[in-house]
Amino acid sequence: MSIEKVAVIGSGLMGHGIAQVAAMSGQTVVLIDKSEDALAFARQKMGDSLKRLAEKGRIKDTPEAVLGRIRTTSSLADGVRDAQYVVEAVFEDINLKRNLLAEVEAHAPKDTILGTNTSGLSIQAISGKVKNKEKVIGMHWMNPPQLMKLVEIIKSNKTDDATLQTTLDLCTRYGKETVISQRDVWFFLAARARVGFSIENCAMQLAGVADHRTLDAVTRYKIGLPMGEFELLDFTGAVDIRPKGLASVEEILKEHPDYEPWPEFRNAYTYLAKEVWADMAAKGLSGVKTGKGFYEYPGKKYVKPDIPKELADKVDPVQLMAPALNAAAWCVTHGVGSVEDVNKSMRLAFGWPKGIFDYIPDYGIAKIIEVLNAKEKAAPHWLHGFYRVDPLLANWKS
Repeated sequence: MSIEKVAVIGSGLMGHGIAQVAAMSGQTVVLIDKSEDALAFARQKMGDSLKRLAEKGRIKDTPEAVLGRIRTTSSLADGVRDAQYVVEAVFEDINLKRNLLAEVEAHAPKDTILGTNTSGLSIQAISGKVKNKEKVIGMHWMNPPQLMKLVEIIKSNKTDDATLQTTLDLCTRYGKETVISQRDVWFFLAARARVGFSIENCAMQLAGVADHRTLDAVTRYKIGLPMGEFELLDFTGAVDIRPKGLASVEEILKEHPDYEPWPEFRNAYTYLAKEVWADMAAKGLSGVKTGKGFYEYPGKKYVKPDIPKELADKVDPVQLMAPALNAAAWCVTHGVGSVEDVNKSMRLAFGWPKGIFDYIPDYGIAKIIEVLNAKEKAAPHWLHGFYRVDPLLANWKS
């Protein structure tokens, strides 16, 4: 099935980026938002982005030609009336998303595919009010969509093979690479494989093992990632976003308890969201958007924190990487994805210089297991069981 007419709902950073990608591929696009001002701003941002891409020789058409394929409207019914594929890119709010998809279904052609851009909310739950659940599929676009190569695809237990194949073909047309999350679990594959790294950074800071600048130095200079975890939390505003997302997760779990099959992970994340991140957000420490988080940002503009390289020598990077590897291993052991897909996700979604499992030879599997066992013995109540060595690592062949 060739898709030529696409509608994107939500004109924010993700929405207008997805619309731009679709238009760059030659498709006719309708960008929908209830705010006309937001749509005008989105058109301006798309124009600026297209000009930059044109200057670098990265688009075939002129910026004007691409923009000419994008129509904007504040009417959802008008925007989806002849769409073959719809992507909603609204806030990570479960009720907003499922009500929206039900409304789209009421106005779109009956064979329209309904894509939901989410980094971790259950596709089964999002499709709860849709009649044709086989047409609903998850598309986790990486930020910014115009530049990032990976799109993660997630089926619900009702999504049919035709919907999956059409979505994969669409991503190929867009020049994207894909991974498929094999289970509809919290955070799916890509973000779930990475979230152990975030939890451990915060756990070590809370325990007083090292401050945020030291841990970011280790990440930047020893592990080789583009941003330290605390710098990234500030950049994305995650201390504000994550507690709000957790509220949707807790609502989903009431209906679909198997959505989070690893209770120790849930306990760790919930503790940080409610006891640490929500408190920071309440104090206005949400990062760049408030001017201060773990670091300060005068004028609420991002400036890369100045972190001395010598701080990286204070902590052995295996202290961060062992729990990160353990969480990523859980995804493989429990059938969310393969070692290869986890590695691909880390490289293409998060800019890691190599796949997470490719770090195992750097530290040695024996040392990784030793670190996990030591952390398990010393873990506070909210981390009990989180460090238990995953069978994949326990049986890893060097």
